[in-house]
Amino acid sequence: MHIITIGNLKGGVGKTTTTVNLADGLGRNGNRVLVIDADPQGNCSSILLTDIHEREERSLVRALEAPAGEGNLTSMICRSSNDRVDLVPNNFECILWERHVVNTSDATFGFHRLLKNDRDLEKYDYILIDTPPNIGAMLTNALIISDYSIVPVPVPDQFALDSLAIFLRVMQNTRNQNQRLRLLGILLTKHDDRVPLYVSNREKILQFFAAKGANVFRTSVRLDVAIDKAHMKHQTIFELDPDSIGALDHESLAREIVEILHNEQSRRKRN
Repeated sequence: MHIITIGNLKGGVGKTTTTVNLADGLGRNGNRVLVIDADPQGNCSSILLTDIHEREERSLVRALEAPAGEGNLTSMICRSSNDRVDLVPNNFECILWERHVVNTSDATFGFHRLLKNDRDLEKYDYILIDTPPNIGAMLTNALIISDYSIVPVPVPDQFALDSLAIFLRVMQNTRNQNQRLRLLGILLTKHDDRVPLYVSNREKILQFFAAKGANVFRTSVRLDVAIDKAHMKHQTIFELDPDSIGALDHESLAREIVEILHNEQSRRKRN
């Protein structure tokens, strides 16, 4: 099982888009995927839930608020329209939870407490965690339990690049408590190869991170109005239009991630 946080400290970079469409893409390729919606806005939940009212009864924050030893994620899992993708939904109540747990162990280890004794989660090949654009208990908890992070960055957005630098420092600090955590890749989003500025910025970003030894995915997610249409219809891009540019790019991303992790496991076995 691979646990992956999708994060960036700037909003609007494509975290939720990446989470739901990567989950659906991985699921359509035969993987079992659990999405944990750790963003108070609950946009993942809005897209993946077949009945949005389910998050009033089941949610991440309800599991976190359960008495010690009683909370678990399995009891909060909801089905999505893809029978290989499940969801732990979220809602705005987690903002109150974050305020309540300041200076307690749950501010850092709440997710870890839920996962450590929940054997039913072992059936999943991937757990993807969508996170809010701020440094708070939700992001900290997500990174503490994750093996990897994916950071979406829009190609023409300098502020997103600035936020990426801060996010990478947050990751580095988290490694003091989770030595497994590493960057799986930087995902370039909202790319348009018809615009010279986008093309030149993409090349600059690739060169900059290559010099630092940071992986940038071969796949970039191009601008596609179908992605916005899918959001409006509360669907993944695969549900709306499986032949669209957005679907092809997320399918390519899913294959690339499977390849990276397979190669990494092979190297570990040889060593």
